[in-house]
Amino acid sequence: MRLYRPLADVLVANDGDCANNRYLAGQSNNWDEITSVTNSVYMPYRVKPMGKLIQPRSTHHTAHIGQLILSRFSYGVPVYIDEFDPAPGKGVVLTTLAGNIQHSGSNAAPVQMRVGESFMVDMARTDYVFEALNGNHMQLNLVYQHQMLEELYERWTGHSAHPLLWTHKFRFGGPGSSWSALLEYCCRCLIEMPEEAMHGTLGKHLEEMLLLHLLQQLQESVGETLGNNRPFGLAPRYVKAAEEYLHANAKSVPSRTEVAAAVGMSVRALNGAFTRFRGYSPTKFLRKIRLEGARADLLAARAGTTVQQIANAWGFLFLGDFAESYRKHFGELPSETLRRLRT
Repeated sequence: MRLYRPLADVLVANDGDCANNRYLAGQSNNWDEITSVTNSVYMPYRVKPMGKLIQPRSTHHTAHIGQLILSRFSYGVPVYIDEFDPAPGKGVVLTTLAGNIQHSGSNAAPVQMRVGESFMVDMARTDYVFEALNGNHMQLNLVYQHQMLEELYERWTGHSAHPLLWTHKFRFGGPGSSWSALLEYCCRCLIEMPEEAMHGTLGKHLEEMLLLHLLQQLQESVGETLGNNRPFGLAPRYVKAAEEYLHANAKSVPSRTEVAAAVGMSVRALNGAFTRFRGYSPTKFLRKIRLEGARADLLAARAGTTVQQIANAWGFLFLGDFAESYRKHFGELPSETLRRLRT
């Protein structure tokens, strides 16, 4: 595949530097030798040859980009791989360069891969099965430590991710995608500036670019799976701060100007960030909080409490508008909620 030739070229051309740990490259027909390499580059796992061909014809070429490992690898025979050891705390992005590849896990249908597509899976957090259905398979694998991705998420968002985020495995990318372009750029940096790309400041920047791109892909994939409900969304800290401010001050119905001032942003920038990272405006978010707060109060209302009182408490001055918005949001009128509670 032309797009990924630069990586193969730089690795194969520098086999002589293996002694300096700059590159790791080789071929092997011995299962023990191959296992030693895969344990080091990836993690321990179980591999079973499939079909009549059981003698491996493995090739591997590996380099570092900062703390990430980029590896071009093939067993040379059809294989079934499972029981990945979670202890090393690693995840892998597997890009199909050739062959009939599919990825799966328990209770999950196999995902058939096309050449150029990538599959992301965190072996430290979820089960996974890899199948190469013919011997001419070839993958370009990016190996990362789970902790690196988790720390980047916290640094970017200001809070820890929901644990279920890391269990999501998915297909993405493909020829012409931004991910493919980023991989190609990294490969070219390895060719032109190998020491800087692997061990220097450039490598640190490339490492963060790759991980941040993966976090964005992860968010988008989770969003597609869950529809509009995105509890694991990746967003800047100021969006989170604005959401916290709105929750704390919902009853006073703060204006957009007040919210923006509270988090040190312009109104335009804050609106744009909410639209990009949340898919709705701060005003819509605030209205949702107020409606949900009013519903909670209706469900906990004491005898004698009226809909008007609760609506006014949450800043709804016009009872008709409140009732209509409430009905659209919850599928019943506020008076019906209150009546159901008392029957």
